[in-house]
Amino acid sequence: MWWTVLCIERQQGKIKEYKLSIKVGDKIEVGRFRNVSTTIKGIELDEHNQPVIITSKGSKKLLTCRINKLAKTGKQILKEAKKKKKAKK
Repeated sequence: MWWTVLCIERQQGKIKEYKLSIKVGDKIEVGRFRNVSTTIKGIELDEHNQPVIITSKGSKKLLTCRINKLAKTGKQILKEAKKKKKAKK
Protein backbone atom coordinates (compact mmCIF):
# COMPACT_ATOMS: atom_id res chain seq x y z
CA MET A 1 0.00 0.00 0.00
CA TRP A 2 1.40 3.39 -1.04
CA TRP A 3 0.48 6.73 0.49
CA THR A 4 1.40 10.10 -0.91
CA VAL A 5 1.19 12.99 1.52
CA LEU A 6 1.18 16.58 0.35
CA CYS A 7 2.14 19.13 3.01
CA ILE A 8 1.82 22.85 2.38
CA GLU A 9 3.58 25.27 4.70
CA ARG A 10 3.09 29.04 4.63
CA GLN A 11 5.65 31.33 6.20
CA GLN A 12 6.19 35.04 5.55
CA GLY A 13 4.13 34.99 2.36
CA LYS A 14 6.05 32.03 0.89
CA ILE A 15 4.54 28.63 0.29
CA LYS A 16 6.59 25.47 0.64
CA GLU A 17 5.23 22.19 -0.65
CA TYR A 18 6.45 18.75 0.38
CA LYS A 19 5.40 15.52 -1.30
CA LEU A 20 6.11 12.31 0.60
CA SER A 21 5.52 8.76 -0.61
CA ILE A 22 5.61 5.97 1.95
CA LYS A 23 4.75 2.29 1.79
CA VAL A 24 4.51 -0.72 4.05
CA GLY A 25 8.00 -2.02 4.73
CA ASP A 26 9.75 1.38 4.81
CA LYS A 27 12.10 1.97 7.73
CA ILE A 28 11.51 4.91 10.06
CA GLU A 29 12.99 6.17 13.32
CA VAL A 30 10.75 6.82 16.31
CA GLY A 31 11.24 7.61 19.98
CA ARG A 32 11.98 10.78 21.88
CA PHE A 33 15.31 11.33 20.14
CA ARG A 34 14.37 9.49 16.89
CA ASN A 35 16.93 6.81 17.59
CA VAL A 36 14.79 3.63 17.52
CA SER A 37 14.53 2.09 14.06
CA THR A 38 11.23 0.36 13.15
CA THR A 39 9.44 -0.83 10.03
CA ILE A 40 5.97 0.18 8.86
CA LYS A 41 3.49 -2.69 9.18
CA GLY A 42 0.37 -0.82 8.01
CA ILE A 43 -1.22 2.56 7.37
CA GLU A 44 -4.65 3.62 8.67
CA LEU A 45 -6.73 6.74 9.27
CA ASP A 46 -7.67 7.99 12.73
CA GLU A 47 -10.99 9.55 13.81
CA HIS A 48 -9.94 12.90 12.27
CA ASN A 49 -8.99 11.29 8.92
CA GLN A 50 -5.29 11.87 9.55
CA PRO A 51 -2.85 9.13 8.47
CA VAL A 52 -1.50 6.89 11.25
CA ILE A 53 1.27 4.37 10.66
CA ILE A 54 1.30 1.04 12.45
CA THR A 55 4.89 0.02 13.25
CA SER A 56 6.56 -2.84 15.02
CA LYS A 57 6.78 -0.53 18.08
CA GLY A 58 3.11 0.60 18.03
CA SER A 59 1.09 3.23 16.18
CA LYS A 60 2.32 6.75 15.44
CA LYS A 61 0.99 9.81 13.65
CA LEU A 62 2.55 9.96 10.21
CA LEU A 63 4.58 13.15 10.48
CA THR A 64 6.04 12.64 13.98
CA CYS A 65 8.85 10.32 12.93
CA ARG A 66 12.02 10.46 10.85
CA ILE A 67 11.91 8.63 7.53
CA ASN A 68 15.23 6.95 6.80
CA LYS A 69 15.02 7.17 3.02
CA LEU A 70 14.80 10.98 3.28
CA ALA A 71 17.50 11.44 5.92
CA LYS A 72 20.93 12.62 4.84
CA THR A 73 23.95 10.45 5.55
CA GLY A 74 27.08 11.69 7.27
CA LYS A 75 28.96 11.85 3.95
CA GLN A 76 26.24 14.03 2.39
CA ILE A 77 26.33 16.43 5.33
CA LEU A 78 30.13 16.74 5.12
CA LYS A 79 30.01 17.39 1.36
CA GLU A 80 27.48 20.19 1.87
CA ALA A 81 29.62 21.74 4.61
CA LYS A 82 32.69 21.72 2.31
CA LYS A 83 30.68 23.35 -0.47
CA LYS A 84 29.51 26.09 1.88
CA LYS A 85 33.09 26.75 3.05
CA LYS A 86 34.30 27.02 -0.57
CA ALA A 87 31.42 29.35 -1.46
CA LYS A 88 32.31 31.70 1.42
CA LYS A 89 35.97 32.03 0.30
